[in-house]
Amino acid sequence: MRLVHPLCRVVVFRAVACLCLFASLPVCAQHQIDSVFILVHLQDNGDAKVMEKRVCQVSDQGTEGFITFNNMGDIEVKDLEVFDENGEDYKVEEVWDVNRSREAKTRKCGYHRTDQGVELCWGIGRAGKRSYYIGYTLTNLVKSYDDYDGFCHSFYEAANSPAAFAMVNVIVEQVDSLAQQDARIWTFGYDGWKGRLGNYVWARTEEDAPMRNGDAVIMLVELRKGLLHPAVSKEGTFKELVKRPALTDSEYDIEVAMGDTLENGALRSSLMGGQVGTGHENRGGNVLLMTSEEDGGGFSWELIGGFLLIVGLIGWAAKEPVNAFVADKKRQKKRFAALTTLMGGKKWNELPYWRELPMQGNLLGSSAVLAAVQQILTASKNNPINGVEFSVQHLYEAFILRMFYKGGITLDYDTDKQGKTRQLFRIQEPVKPEKEPEKDVMENATIDAVHVQHGDRKREVDRLYMGLLHDDGIQYMLHDLLYQAANADHLLQPDELKDYVKKNLENLRPMADALYMMAGCRKDDDALKADEVQQVVGFAHYLKDFSLVSEHHIEEVGLWKEYLVFASFYGIADQVRKDMKAVAPDATKLDQLIPPHQVMEDFRPITTALTTSLYSARMYETAYEREQRRSYSSGSGSSSSRSYSSSSGSSGHSSYSGGGGHSGGGGSGFR
Repeated sequence: MRLVHPLCRVVVFRAVACLCLFASLPVCAQHQIDSVFILVHLQDNGDAKVMEKRVCQVSDQGTEGFITFNNMGDIEVKDLEVFDENGEDYKVEEVWDVNRSREAKTRKCGYHRTDQGVELCWGIGRAGKRSYYIGYTLTNLVKSYDDYDGFCHSFYEAANSPAAFAMVNVIVEQVDSLAQQDARIWTFGYDGWKGRLGNYVWARTEEDAPMRNGDAVIMLVELRKGLLHPAVSKEGTFKELVKRPALTDSEYDIEVAMGDTLENGALRSSLMGGQVGTGHENRGGNVLLMTSEEDGGGFSWELIGGFLLIVGLIGWAAKEPVNAFVADKKRQKKRFAALTTLMGGKKWNELPYWRELPMQGNLLGSSAVLAAVQQILTASKNNPINGVEFSVQHLYEAFILRMFYKGGITLDYDTDKQGKTRQLFRIQEPVKPEKEPEKDVMENATIDAVHVQHGDRKREVDRLYMGLLHDDGIQYMLHDLLYQAANADHLLQPDELKDYVKKNLENLRPMADALYMMAGCRKDDDALKADEVQQVVGFAHYLKDFSLVSEHHIEEVGLWKEYLVFASFYGIADQVRKDMKAVAPDATKLDQLIPPHQVMEDFRPITTALTTSLYSARMYETAYEREQRRSYSSGSGSSSSRSYSSSSGSSGHSSYSGGGGHSGGGGSGFR
């Protein structure tokens, strides 16, 4: 059963984009979920049809994405559908095998049933900036009780890849607009906001406070009887069976929230009302919710204005999906035509081989060009350069291999107490290069793969590393890290590197930010140059066809060290190394470049340790930052005058605690 009609997909895409007006979306790297948007369409029988959009930065580690549903009771998860940013449908498997390779899972999705519930899984496919659309149905989400209908459900729970931003919108399609007495909402598990616009209620996290492992978007929604006609009825009241367990231990005033009236007997506005007579200000001191004496609660002109704008835009999106789709097609066609011109009117695999190092051996500059070319080819539905994919770990492999060839790293072996041979890395002291700001590769580039969460973090990167954001500077950063992590004898094991980074997360965070900024650079379209494109793409073409090239001159052997460096950088080192052995004109010289023990396999433990450890450094949060975040969430910050405790399903702030008794949850992310 298909959940979403192909034409409706465009409407969903555009509607989700319209909802983005409520937030500034951060971008993150290395198996990071940048944003999660969830649209929940409540059906008259209590079922919910859900469409999630997950914008992610996917690394070359792991095999699949997953969403866990535990504690589901009589709720069934069905009608799974997954497609990606290219609109490509994934094949649905009723029984998902988690123990397969990444390649075997590509363009597939399915159900993995566990003792606690079920997981929806999909193959993550290629690395890079990705968007996944996951559709499914939750049967019997809304149930009927003696006093109200409703549910308490965890729509998103962060596991090993916390989202930088999340927003959930629950739409009641049976009405044009929810009256004040129709519905109330409480939210739990995250720092952020909740509210209602038109015929939907929403919850969203803070824009500048990325989620952490264990955070969740839990929604408690109370609906008046008759709004829907749920197929499942429960004996007892919604207040006692659902609401009280959820509100217990939360930041809400439970007695006020459990009641339908204020302490003085005045009717509380179910959704728009806040604490009577209380202003609600944002961080900057501008009034966000202003009291309206006529309805006795916090009336949000800003939210109403935003609602009217969004309703208009969503209406436009629904009315003009084909035109919007055609316009995007034309834009991508124009970009592809411009790229084809830069490539001399040829396809990538028709370009003449470029036998020298592209851009005079500049790794980061070549990567920024290649990333732009790949992005244009993919977006325009043309074949990208097959098998060539850049990732952070490939960056580390390339620089470490270059260090090895320059003598900065040597491989040693000893025997442990059990008599097993142990590999050690001997690290020579690095030499810091002079700062050269004019060499930085940031100019005319878009950073797709990184979000430095706070402005002061970006300034810290500039202060410490401006002038070092180029090949020599990046190589020095990595080399110095390995040197500092090594023992006094300058011998290093992967576990020692992990321990060193773990003890120095705060100090290493600016460097980790800088590295991810470089890894995510992509040349702007109008900054691409024909000679650079033809060199970078022609060189990739040459490396891909290395074994097919009819003649390799003996003088080329002197370049083969850097050929391997670039092959590692673009993720095709294994192929190029095998091709070199097959066509080597001088096996003796080649063995000096590719020792029998195969250098890159030996370096993989250290590059893997670098990847995971520096990712941890990027995600580190200082005690001061945690305190500021918690202070902001509780309203105790000096720049905020919030009052949340008497919220009774109104627009306002979420409670970080509480939310017990919910269905769903169990974590989601990548593995």
